[in-house]
Amino acid sequence: MSDRGMKKWAPYKTLEDQWSTLDRLYKSEEKVEKPLISNEVAEEINEKLVNYQGQELEFYYYKNGRILKEKSTIKKIDAFNRKLILDNTCIIYLKDLVGLK
Repeated sequence: MSDRGMKKWAPYKTLEDQWSTLDRLYKSEEKVEKPLISNEVAEEINEKLVNYQGQELEFYYYKNGRILKEKSTIKKIDAFNRKLILDNTCIIYLKDLVGLK
């Protein structure tokens, strides 16, 4: 008769691999296509950026298949590289910006 030892725990070892695979699958299912913004929304975003006075704003932007939300103030508007640098060191490219409140 053999001692089961670690053999009895072998089935549980695969659960970690299964969870990581399932997690990746769930995340890939949550991904969305980048939304197209209308001219009105683009003009509204442009107006808010032109008239920016240091107030805290909510930025909605597209990254890696998701729409993310960031609440911060703008540290710098880099028109040459077309990006926003926020006070919390987040960088949002203007091409990824889909909303601004």
